[in-house]
Amino acid sequence: MRHAGMVVLSFVCLLAPLHAHGGQYWGPADAGGGNSAGGGNSAPPASPGGAPAPGPGAPSTSPGSSPGTTGTGRGHAGRGDSRTAALTGSGDFTTAYESWEFWWEANKDSFLDLKHRLVRGAGATSGVTALTGKGRHTGDAGSRRPSYEEIHATVVPMLQELLRTSSDRDILDSAIVALARAGDRGSRGDVVGLAAALLDNKELSVQSAAALALGIAGQADAVPLLQALMTGSAEGRRLMGGGPVPTLVAAFATLSIGLLDDEASVPRLIDLLEHTKDSERDMKVTAIVSLSLMSESEGGPASRWLLQKLQDSKLDAIIASYVPIALGRLGCAEALEPLLDVFTSRDTDSMVRQSAVLGLGQLASLGQERVITALEEYIREGRDQQTRHFCFISLAQIAARDGEDDTQAEARRALVKFLGGELSRQSSPGHRSWAALAAAILGRADTEAAAAFQPRLMDAWEREKDPSFKSAFALALGLLDVKVMSEALLADFKESRDQDHRGYTALALGFLGYSEAADTLRTQCAARSQVPTFRLQLATALGLLGDVQAVQTLITVLQDAETLSVSSAVARALGLIGDGAAIEPLVALARDTGKPPITRAFACVALGRLCESSNLPWNARLSANNNYRARVPAMDEVLDIQ
Repeated sequence: MRHAGMVVLSFVCLLAPLHAHGGQYWGPADAGGGNSAGGGNSAPPASPGGAPAPGPGAPSTSPGSSPGTTGTGRGHAGRGDSRTAALTGSGDFTTAYESWEFWWEANKDSFLDLKHRLVRGAGATSGVTALTGKGRHTGDAGSRRPSYEEIHATVVPMLQELLRTSSDRDILDSAIVALARAGDRGSRGDVVGLAAALLDNKELSVQSAAALALGIAGQADAVPLLQALMTGSAEGRRLMGGGPVPTLVAAFATLSIGLLDDEASVPRLIDLLEHTKDSERDMKVTAIVSLSLMSESEGGPASRWLLQKLQDSKLDAIIASYVPIALGRLGCAEALEPLLDVFTSRDTDSMVRQSAVLGLGQLASLGQERVITALEEYIREGRDQQTRHFCFISLAQIAARDGEDDTQAEARRALVKFLGGELSRQSSPGHRSWAALAAAILGRADTEAAAAFQPRLMDAWEREKDPSFKSAFALALGLLDVKVMSEALLADFKESRDQDHRGYTALALGFLGYSEAADTLRTQCAARSQVPTFRLQLATALGLLGDVQAVQTLITVLQDAETLSVSSAVARALGLIGDGAAIEPLVALARDTGKPPITRAFACVALGRLCESSNLPWNARLSANNNYRARVPAMDEVLDIQ
């Protein structure tokens, strides 16, 4: 599938040939992809040489990821591991699959929150950020975000024009998704009509992009169309031009119903789930995810059905792993004890157990000692490494959600002591990087915890030699705003030869608001020979710094770009930063018929991200706290959209 909004840029390498809707990788090849024969108990390869890179590394193809494996007409290749040798001496970190970078790249949006920074000012820190991306901050005199008037008068008409006049699939699928994202609902024009007109296009990428755009746009009059596509009814076939509704289109329509939060469709979704075979993973998984997006009261029909399925041992493991995530997303308090039972049961599939940990992280509180004890014990004694690492994140999220509640002060101090001990445990280097992330999550919500973690993180960063682990410590220092480390981090950025490490160090400098690093980062970002994914990290750091010259630097690079990978990286960076100054050159590029269609499509991608009405990308709440090990093609595609 070629989706012009699905750009292969954050965390993964760039693949060739590159399409504007690319194939971002959200989990290792063994983790039950679309055609995986096994469930969550499948073991990783004995050698990590085929593992995906834990960061924006060089491209490669991993085993089990040959073209066509996703069932969408084009496979999702894996990543080459920039640190292929197994780490020795740890006893618990033998592949890159459990690397902290996977989690960060799936969850980073709420931490970056670049668009909000354009309003509130660079360098400001936020506490625990909701992962919905809802709400828009306007009216600030210093805001550099594009205005409603500019989007409505310039961007929307251009995208509508492209949709009516272009026949290129990359331009069409990028423009319809961009139009669905751009501005507020009232400024987008007839998204429903334009998307419906694309459903009978001969290209699957255009058809599926149209189905997804119907949900992203948030317009309730799309519900009847989506229901027809989801069920493959006579009306659905008519919309497709008379043929059957492709599975991917039906799956995207199913997810779009959830994006529209159409609670009246819950019975239809449950009926679909009850009468669909487990072999049709795309349909069942997107239906579960759709249920998780509904705004229902406690004990509603979606929660009741999911609670029932949580204890269904016959349910396919990949599908079952989405149930705990959905219950956590719904905030279903009634699911807490059942989730704990699933987590602690010896018979639970490892992938379902991983998801149960993530669900507990969204529902539990520090006062629930059984949960805290179970998570800590699994970190110490558990066998599945991914589950152990997710336990770190969930513990931090639980404590962070309680904030600085005085009634939980003793429990919070005990957790800080536990995490601090793991952070300093030299015998478990893989755990230490996850403990660093946990420390950052908790420390951002609790100043006392932050003060306790800072010296341990500084010491860990100073002593660490492995570039991946050192990157985790650097990022944690940046997230906790430990400004005293700014000069040392900049010196390390200049001296290091590991590009992945330099990229994460640049992000740390951005979080620290260290403006003295701007010139160095900008020079690196503008270099013609720069690796695109490293350029994206640099541009993101400049966005965190609020560097006013970053946009012009990127525009110059984009205009002079000679390769598709550079164009795509720069276009995404411009959209990520969210500065309205990029609108005019991006609109000009999208309209320039002298440029290759794929380059124009990337300009549309950037405009969609740039003009999105919410602070966070529309799919941030889908990628956050998601078990990226449980892969199905439809969700791979959805999470690809940047």
